Amino acid sequence: MAKTISFTTNVGCRIQCKFCPQDDIMTSYTEKENISKISFGDPPMMTYQTFVDMLEKIPKDVVIIFSGFTEPYLNPECGKMIEHTFQKGYRIEILSTLVGMTLDDVDILKKIEPQLVKITIHLPDTEKYAKIALTDQFKQVLKKIVSLPIENTYFMTMGTLPEEIENIIGIKVHASQMVNWAGHIDDGIVTERIEGPTVCSMHEDRDNKYIPPIILPSGDVVLCCKDWSMEYILGNLLKCSFDDLYQSKTYKDVTQKMASDDDNVLCRNCEFAIPVNKMKEHKQKLEELQIYSTNEISKKLNDIWETFLWRPIDPEGLLHFYPKIKNNEMNYVEIEKHVKNSPEYLSLPKKRNA
Repeated sequence: MAKTISFTTNVGCRIQCKFCPQDDIMTSYTEKENISKISFGDPPMMTYQTFVDMLEKIPKDVVIIFSGFTEPYLNPECGKMIEHTFQKGYRIEILSTLVGMTLDDVDILKKIEPQLVKITIHLPDTEKYAKIALTDQFKQVLKKIVSLPIENTYFMTMGTLPEEIENIIGIKVHASQMVNWAGHIDDGIVTERIEGPTVCSMHEDRDNKYIPPIILPSGDVVLCCKDWSMEYILGNLLKCSFDDLYQSKTYKDVTQKMASDDDNVLCRNCEFAIPVNKMKEHKQKLEELQIYSTNEISKKLNDIWETFLWRPIDPEGLLHFYPKIKNNEMNYVEIEKHVKNSPEYLSLPKKRNA
């Protein structure tokens, strides 16, 4: 899994998804940046030159994500930023509702395809959890993405997909499971507070050395996608280096609190946090059962998880399914079917012809 960093191209997303804590980021950005009240009609924008200056400081092995705390294309220069990122040789990931995207922006997507890791399109829902208007512009852009096609395009929705949209994309998409953003909203799945030392699983090394951060229009960089209150500002990329972010006092304080028994930190209420003691218990059980990642059964099970759930198999999965294969209680086809019927799989964005 590569390192990533996300750009928030504007603050004050007018789409106002039910599961998105826009009030938190708008209030916090106003206070931290000492600016007047933010309105949905006039959000603070990251300038193209600011973007160029900050991108120059980011190592080439870092995947650049356009998303953060907003719809990236609400910034009219988003397509230009993406094209520049491509020209500089970075791999790119995009999360978008298509609101603000133009047909010319779709042409840019086609151009950057060789370096486009993935574009995830958040589609409308009949329940209006996301206030995405089914305008002619929206439908024209979606149809062009599908017809070109743009490779590595995935689709998600928060509720029931409108029939008209389903007909355009040609596949069924189940509603994604929504989380409460580590306590920032009242809706969504709640992660119970974790006690004891924890590690972040958003990077596969799970050593807390690299938690994927979010850049705001001002250049301020916050800890991660859960930090909607800008509680943990690591630095300003217009004024510091990329490596400085991870050597900052704020970052060190966070990781020290994560390593403690119970110091209060945002991560304790996040679904990506994993208790260290639980990891040790799983490791001991796997060793007792002589289940190793290099075993043929382990590798085949991991391939299934990577293919369908986009992640390595977790120790719980290995402890549960390894003996079933070994004892001929299940075969790989049955396990694959089990995975494809799981809430996690059904909730993931879906790719056409996948």
